[in-house]
Amino acid sequence: MEGEERATLSIIDFEVLFRKNHKFLCMVAMDYVHDPYIAEDVVQDFFISYWQRRDIVQLNTSFEAYARRAVKYKSIDYLRKSAITEKLNTTLTIIEKQAVLHQEQEDQELQHQRYIKIMEMIQSLPQDRRNIFILHAMEKLSYTQIAEKQSISINTVKTQLRRAYTALRSKTLGLLMGIL
Repeated sequence: MEGEERATLSIIDFEVLFRKNHKFLCMVAMDYVHDPYIAEDVVQDFFISYWQRRDIVQLNTSFEAYARRAVKYKSIDYLRKSAITEKLNTTLTIIEKQAVLHQEQEDQELQHQRYIKIMEMIQSLPQDRRNIFILHAMEKLSYTQIAEKQSISINTVKTQLRRAYTALRSKTLGLLMGIL
């Protein structure tokens, strides 16, 4: 059949070569790639390449020897490419993790800056209003509890809180307008 291969290889002859050598070549590829699906793909690629180049391939040895050597090199090439891909994926993963970490640090810094601004705005409130606001917003006391603690009426607590929230909203709006 070696002489026939140098001439034009018919589809029937090609199919005979495929059926005769497919399992053996898959075992050869398995020795290198250690994955039956990848080995199957490597052998498939070999046969496709061989079919496409059938008119220019001149065998000096048997088809089996040629195919074994070609599958070996295709397997090694696959391993080389997958190692490069894996290295790139690892590098990309590291870069992504660094970007996320950097973004988290920026977010924390931004949150800290916001916290400082809010605390400055609260500190700018008049003392009595600030105390009532802190008792309500931060210590979660009710109007009645604040009124008792401060020895003032509940309506005074409501009025002071309304004024505190109004002042903070206007300052926050001013801050946002300055950012935009």
